[in-house]
Amino acid sequence: MLNVGIFNFDSGNLKSIIQILNNLSLNLNLYIINKNFYNLEKLNKIIIPGQGSPYSLIKEFLKFDFIKIKNLFNNIKILGICIGKQIFYKNSSELNTKCLNYLEGHVDSFNFKNNKIPNIGWNRIYIIKKHKLLNGIKNNDFFYFSHTFYIINKNYKYIYSISKYNTFYPSIFIKNNLFLVQFHPEKSLKKGYKIFYNFCIW
Repeated sequence: MLNVGIFNFDSGNLKSIIQILNNLSLNLNLYIINKNFYNLEKLNKIIIPGQGSPYSLIKEFLKFDFIKIKNLFNNIKILGICIGKQIFYKNSSELNTKCLNYLEGHVDSFNFKNNKIPNIGWNRIYIIKKHKLLNGIKNNDFFYFSHTFYIINKNYKYIYSISKYNTFYPSIFIKNNLFLVQFHPEKSLKKGYKIFYNFCIW
């Protein structure tokens, strides 16, 4: 039995994620992680949904036992979605937010002429490296995006796909125990289901 924890920040399409996980052909126990959740040690995997701003997400994390959270983040496989991806970098230009600083790079806005922001809708991913987490995902597949900010990181060692919205930016990042995606797999239909499935069997 796999124990999967999902952080609850009262946003981030929590219900959609739960519904998808319940429909996977896997033997899962799902746990909703809030500030009153005290069984972090029993979890095998963690999902961090993402909507809103990194500043608000960091504030929410500080309501938890943050020392335990940081230790857990070093030792458990994590799926970070959208803002749940961005918080692992050094900082964000949104409200000059200091993020978790697990990864090199920073978060900036799509501040280009003729750019409509946020970037909402279906967009391609361009796979630049293979990984078992991407089994069943093809180059040029479409996923659903909804974001105003993107990662600036010129070190491609851990970048597995890029996408384009005026500029190219990392859309899938995999390093050690971190599986971070800029798009919303919970809104990406069959391909999104595959992302969750691959993460659960990883």
